[in-house]
Amino acid sequence: MSESGFRRKPWRVDWFEPEVELTKTAKPCRSPEDYSEDVTLYFGDLHTHTNLSPCANLQAFFTSIEQSYEHARHTAQTDFVAITDHAEKLTSEQWAHSMELARTFNDPGKFIAWPAVEWANGLHGHRNIYYRGYDAPLLTGQTHPTPRRLWAALRELDTPAFTIPHHAAKELIADLTVTDDELEPAFEIFSVWGNSEYYGAPWQDTDRCFTRNFAVDTLMRGFRMGFVGGGDGHAAPPAESGITGIYARDLTLDALFEAVLQRRTFATTGAKIRVDFSVNGFPMGSVIRFNQHDVADLFPLEIGVGVQGTANLEKVEIVENGVTVYTKTKPRRLDQMGFVWRQGAMPANARFNVPNNVSRFIYVRVTQRDGHMAWTSPIWLDFSYDE
Repeated sequence: MSESGFRRKPWRVDWFEPEVELTKTAKPCRSPEDYSEDVTLYFGDLHTHTNLSPCANLQAFFTSIEQSYEHARHTAQTDFVAITDHAEKLTSEQWAHSMELARTFNDPGKFIAWPAVEWANGLHGHRNIYYRGYDAPLLTGQTHPTPRRLWAALRELDTPAFTIPHHAAKELIADLTVTDDELEPAFEIFSVWGNSEYYGAPWQDTDRCFTRNFAVDTLMRGFRMGFVGGGDGHAAPPAESGITGIYARDLTLDALFEAVLQRRTFATTGAKIRVDFSVNGFPMGSVIRFNQHDVADLFPLEIGVGVQGTANLEKVEIVENGVTVYTKTKPRRLDQMGFVWRQGAMPANARFNVPNNVSRFIYVRVTQRDGHMAWTSPIWLDFSYDE
């Protein structure tokens, strides 16, 4: 926790300078998380499979663990990768060998081999487990058959870990009626399975989707989860589909782990689109808590956005509680956009049918002319009455 105003010095990264400064200051309040402005953006694939996953062996293309690490680092030129083979199909010897290879390929400052595994249960869907170290046990959907039992086991480990659910709206759906505020910091919004933002979104096969289990649905239940992307590649090498951008203090496993817990992440459809987003200077993933006495200081909101595309930009949208509230477009042949949008003080409940226990959440959606997209993690405005 750190003392701060409702209007912070703008969140800065080395590639983005907004067109308008965030200048207004306000009385101090409590910020829910500390953050440093000395961060770097790293890209990687948080979800990929090798020939140890039987479903990968059924495809025309599959790779060994070693080939996956080599491809991620040297061909795809990513900063990190998490190999997430299916826990239920691994032997203890294969798991030990996988962890040893992750330790071998890990090269802090240059490339992070993130130790991870995919947990699955036929009744509760799929979640990946991400560890903060290489002395990690193999937990499966057979030994720990429910999410709550899995999280209870993770709390007992000497090696910290968290989970991320994936393809929640398609086929083997993750059970998102339950989550864990401490151990489930993010939602995989895009992978080879398509776009899980909302029903009917681009990059989505609606014939194979389940409604009311998308990212927006999950946030509307009051869960606070950032967005990440993963390939989930069973017939392709790492970083061929969804990828994740992480703002972290350095390229180490510890720093990446902490940044995901703080929701300093965004997802893309595979292109290395750079996105920056803040509300009153608070970066993506923040929770801004306020009461009725603070409204004059907090509003109008100053929503800062910076985008560096890999192709010409089609549009950049600001989304609040699942509804697009502002869209900015640019002429053809422009792949950069930086702006601050000032939003008035009208309460979200006056415009949207928002349950009483749900904060306002705001995030940014980017669309390029070539179809590639990106989504930032949300920022929450958490209102409560001061009696």
